[in-house]
Amino acid sequence: MRKYIAGIFLITIILASIGITAYGYAKFNSILISSPDFVQEKYIVIKFPNSTYVVLSQNEYIEARLKGWKPPEGSIGYIITLSYNPKSPPDFVLEKRYEEFTIVVGSPEVKTCSKNPDEFKGSCTERTLAVSEVTLLVSTLFKRYFYAEAIARGLSNESAKMYAYEETMKRRNIRYLSLLVKAQVGLGLIGNEKHLGVIIMGPAEGANETSIIIPREGLIILKGKSDSSLRAEAILLENLVGLQFS
Repeated sequence: MRKYIAGIFLITIILASIGITAYGYAKFNSILISSPDFVQEKYIVIKFPNSTYVVLSQNEYIEARLKGWKPPEGSIGYIITLSYNPKSPPDFVLEKRYEEFTIVVGSPEVKTCSKNPDEFKGSCTERTLAVSEVTLLVSTLFKRYFYAEAIARGLSNESAKMYAYEETMKRRNIRYLSLLVKAQVGLGLIGNEKHLGVIIMGPAEGANETSIIIPREGLIILKGKSDSSLRAEAILLENLVGLQFS
């Protein structure tokens, strides 16, 4: 009888786990769609022939063109829609103190870039650059928190830098967009007030628009029609918090 009860209990736990995972997965898909209540802004990020970037709001771009300015020949422009929950503006979400962060670099298909890049649906080079840009941005923000904390505790400049680096690395997670990760995001285990989540989705993940969506505190979704546009989106986020790496 005890074995029977234990078996029923185990089955119940398994079914409950499957149900929770399925619920989280379903919630993830709804998060990918911008709500009508969200604030929407348009930006143009231009990559110049020398590989430097400039970020302009839609109004700034229109005003510049009306004054006769135009990008140098060979420039590439990316029109990006920034959509965010009015309770979670991008600068607040990026600069807030978190306990850890997870960067979801794309679907498991991204792994093919290390062995068979020709099989990847997109550009392995551009995806790598986009991931590096996002990682640099988030790591820099985290280091800034811990550097200030160390200085306040009386550490020297060099010791504070080392402390900030070590604390940031302890809190850094790199994941692929698996079923489990989708469920964790949907359930709010990744992308919340204590755990910053940044999800990167390009052609390999079925992205059909170039946009940044911030549906809630601690969660940022980058969607790009091309992998190069994903890097442009990361550069836009840098610009919004006053940083520039490219």
